[in-house]
Amino acid sequence: MLRKFFCPVFLILFFVHAAVAQFKIERVPVNFGYDVPKKFTLYTNTHFNRVEALYLDLGVKFQPQPEARTGVAAGLLLYGDAGYGFKNEKKKRPRWTLGAQKSFEVPNRLTFGAEYFNKVETNDRWIVNEFENSLAGIFYHEDFMDFYSRKGGRGFVDYQLAQVHTLRLDVSQHRYENLRRNSNWSLLGGDKVYPLNPRFVQSHGFAIVDGDELAVKLTGAFDWRDNPVFPNLGWLAEGYFERTGNDFSTNGLFLTFKRYQPTLSDQKLVAKFMFGSRSGSFASQHLLTLGGLSSLRGYREKEFVGNRLLFANVNYVVGQTAFGGLLRKLPLHYLPFWDMISLGIFAETGYAWLADPRDPDRGLLDFGKFGLNDLRSDVGFSVLVTEGILRVDFAKRTDRGHDDWRVTFRILDKF
Repeated sequence: MLRKFFCPVFLILFFVHAAVAQFKIERVPVNFGYDVPKKFTLYTNTHFNRVEALYLDLGVKFQPQPEARTGVAAGLLLYGDAGYGFKNEKKKRPRWTLGAQKSFEVPNRLTFGAEYFNKVETNDRWIVNEFENSLAGIFYHEDFMDFYSRKGGRGFVDYQLAQVHTLRLDVSQHRYENLRRNSNWSLLGGDKVYPLNPRFVQSHGFAIVDGDELAVKLTGAFDWRDNPVFPNLGWLAEGYFERTGNDFSTNGLFLTFKRYQPTLSDQKLVAKFMFGSRSGSFASQHLLTLGGLSSLRGYREKEFVGNRLLFANVNYVVGQTAFGGLLRKLPLHYLPFWDMISLGIFAETGYAWLADPRDPDRGLLDFGKFGLNDLRSDVGFSVLVTEGILRVDFAKRTDRGHDDWRVTFRILDKF
């Protein structure tokens, strides 16, 4: 049983790769004692998607003097990786990253970093992680992410308080390039065809726009939860403000608030609220999407697109001992993971829209003609294994009475 649990956890740690994305906060990672400090550490961002097909990658991290204190980054870190996407356009197949960062204790950790990169990027890591998306592509002919090329350099200053709170400044100069769908391969899926990249370019007409961008981003992340891995009680607040120039003169504001609240026995209430706004651009890489995985689960993937986004959901999770141990009394102990199963119910509402389809420069807090009647919603229930590391969601949209149910299977998805 432990092997079944730690295997997927190891895989996601092995494949994890930090990247810029809306609603996905970057920070210098904290060890929390899980890794033994080493001078040389190998890592990879190997993955599969409809733009690159198989992307093979290998990187190395070098810490001249690994810091032995638990949870504190080494003073100096040098890293680099290189990879190759076999089906991408020929000149866009090689990718790389070279970076360095230096940390100081003053007394909280202060980190300076710089990086030169040529990456395939996505704004969708808040929706699905790259490992899960790769499995969906290989086995189910599904790709939930949209991609663009980003090449350039950046520098950052990251200040951490009490190992959990983060204040950060990023400055980057990079170039965007459009990427097309280059692969339709999958082990399973029959005659299914991957959507175009981005998937909403055909339905909404918004494409990736090539161009140079200078971006300055201020980030704040404040974590008052009792446990950063499996939280049971507390608040998490994250957000950033971004201002860009050169070919794209934009302002962006992205906020996320989460609440974890235990109730009776092993039952728990978790809630999330998200707000996003971007002014100055209708390019696909700057827009926000809603619908499908991790958002309105009863709706199609990225059914709603715009430069404004509101989203809120509430989940109530019921463990094995609730209702007098009802789940434990059911004659289903022969099922795998049965003693690790919990149930949940959820309700969510939200919408993504253009404040003004003719003017991208409306202020960040200008909602245009949006009204509460525009919000879409769904309700449903979930079957969770090990705090949601494995999860099946059954969601019903509330705006119609036909074709209104969706079932999604998630791996290693965290709320």
